[in-house]
Amino acid sequence: MRSKIFFCAVLIAVAAFVAAGSIQQSAEQLYQSGIYKEDVEGKLEEAIAIFQEIIKKYPQNSPIAAKALFHMGLCHEKLGNQEAQKAYQRLIADYPGQKEEVALAKERLAKLANLAVPASPKPNFRKIRTPFNIPQWSGSRLSPDGKILAFGSGDAIWTVPIPGRVDPDLAGEPRELPGAADVLGNGLSWSGDGKWIAFSRAYSRDLRGGATRIKFRPEGAYIDVIPSSGGEPKRIPVPQWVASEGGTSRQLSMSPDGKTVAFDSGGQIYVAAVDTGDIKQVTKDGGMAPSFSPDGTKIAYITPPIRQDNPPARLSEAWVISAEGEDPVKVSGDLRENLSGSSLTWSPDGRMIAFGRIVPRPNFRSEVCIVSLSEKGTPVASPVQIELPQFSRDFITGWTPDNKIGLLLETPYHEYVYTVPVSGGKASQVSPLGGLAGIPRWSPDGERIFFRWKGGGLGSVPGDGGEVRVHTGFDRVRNEKGFFTIYPGAGNSLSPDGKSIVFSAGTAKSGPYIYAIPTERGEPKQIKVTSGGSYPCWSPDGRWIAYLDREIVGDEKRIATIYKIPAEGGDPQKITTESNFVTQAGFDWSPNGKTIAFFSKKEDTSEGTLNVVPVAGGEAREVCRVQNIRAHDDVSWSPDGQTIAFVSKGKIWMVPAEGGEPQEVKTDVDAYAGTLDWSPDGRKIAFSGEIGMDIEFWFMEDFLPLVKGRK
Repeated sequence: MRSKIFFCAVLIAVAAFVAAGSIQQSAEQLYQSGIYKEDVEGKLEEAIAIFQEIIKKYPQNSPIAAKALFHMGLCHEKLGNQEAQKAYQRLIADYPGQKEEVALAKERLAKLANLAVPASPKPNFRKIRTPFNIPQWSGSRLSPDGKILAFGSGDAIWTVPIPGRVDPDLAGEPRELPGAADVLGNGLSWSGDGKWIAFSRAYSRDLRGGATRIKFRPEGAYIDVIPSSGGEPKRIPVPQWVASEGGTSRQLSMSPDGKTVAFDSGGQIYVAAVDTGDIKQVTKDGGMAPSFSPDGTKIAYITPPIRQDNPPARLSEAWVISAEGEDPVKVSGDLRENLSGSSLTWSPDGRMIAFGRIVPRPNFRSEVCIVSLSEKGTPVASPVQIELPQFSRDFITGWTPDNKIGLLLETPYHEYVYTVPVSGGKASQVSPLGGLAGIPRWSPDGERIFFRWKGGGLGSVPGDGGEVRVHTGFDRVRNEKGFFTIYPGAGNSLSPDGKSIVFSAGTAKSGPYIYAIPTERGEPKQIKVTSGGSYPCWSPDGRWIAYLDREIVGDEKRIATIYKIPAEGGDPQKITTESNFVTQAGFDWSPNGKTIAFFSKKEDTSEGTLNVVPVAGGEAREVCRVQNIRAHDDVSWSPDGQTIAFVSKGKIWMVPAEGGEPQEVKTDVDAYAGTLDWSPDGRKIAFSGEIGMDIEFWFMEDFLPLVKGRK
């Protein structure tokens, strides 16, 4: 009897031992599956459900239950849920014997307390005033500690305390960084320890003045890495920039240890070793604007858009890839339009990425998008979109350790039409406030001024200002077919009889072409010509239309050339040749119709000349030197043919048609002059003036509740 009792007791003990082992194995298996969901797949909600199941089924298994509670808190924290604190607090209360997990939970609670910010429906935006100018595309970047702003200006690098010593909303004293020269804007980056700054170099100073496309040459295609206090730079040759003819966003990113620099070229991401100059390609499917993660293991980037049908069209997306070029992951969710890689930025803890986005419709605006990531770099939720108080195209300068994001915002842009006496003086604004009005052209009788209205339509006002009359025929076609005038280059030239306006326009898929539209009522009609064109301009007798187009010469070289065609359309006739070095900018017929005045400059320089060329053929003649020429600049003859007015560097100038020294026409208007036109009576000049787009430094603060509150 006693032997049977002993045997049964042994069986019960064995069963209990096996059951205990089975429980231990089942809890461990569940825990490992939860970890896989959390870290590998990034499916945080599913991981939380598994950890909850462990705590419910196996509360007495203290080691596993404590770990499950801790990772459940981590998952809630990544999702931005307040349940994270509850999980950590329960772990500390229910499992005090699990010393390691309790210590980790207390550490996480302390960090969450430090990050706590008062709940706010919107972030706070605070401007830091800079008495100096920050240029556009300056490559402005905050130091890793968020206290120094570095930016490119005048071929140099400047550093400035943000804020300075005087006021919390005022920048400090800017200082030029010794040893940095030929700085090509945009491409600035700090090392993670703040000891080094990398920048890309321009190959010549002439290029900085007005070229619209960067063409790197072997003598200047370098990345320089310089001590952040100044000194002798380390130089990395970048043959990829030469091979791709400058196809780069010019944004650089240094690894946290300062040993590697990431850059893009030809639509792919590369990394270069600072000490050896060795270069390795990272991406295979396209990438630009790289940004190293704080730990240096990953690189975030933007994919360049592909717009043709073959291969299929692709819009810009934000991706993360390992620094070795493996495991690329898309992180921008459904946001696939108008993403900006300018200053794409990681949070200091590497758990979030911020990037900019321009939203054209319904109102042109900018926003910062922030996406939370798992430890594997996969997104845990769709990006949070935060609208900015002012427009931006440079966007983010950095993410500070105390969770402020530095921004470059632009003052509101306006373009108005003014008139000023030819002798100079006080200008008068003739277009209404709030609208965009440019490319002014007087009617032949001097009664009205026609102009480009609200970014693409056609309007007019009386010569002394008044209510805008909108050309509804043009607007209807624009709305139905996506038809818009080209800017710069629309022309907006009125026929000598005042009955028709000729201009350059197109759609997103075709053009530009030359069109004419009646000044009173009617719709645009394309003028038949064998090629497209811009800056169209009527001849004084109304028989011809001159325009500018690109001509292919030699080995596929494309040059700007002025042509003329019959007013009703037909085969173009060349007026200028390659030796004239015609510049993509406005031009004008002389009142007698025998010559055309145009800007001339050689490639890769901003300085040039104002020239006149016989329409019937012959050598061009220089009228005067012009310091700076850009595509928005314009030319207009006086009605008597004795003087030529032109725009350069945002100012109006006059020069005798026979040649001489240009004299500025004072306007007393704080606006950047663009296109212009001389009134028929010779007494006034109508001109467009641009206001705004000044760069300001701002901090975005108190935004974490918006990101962490995303369920």
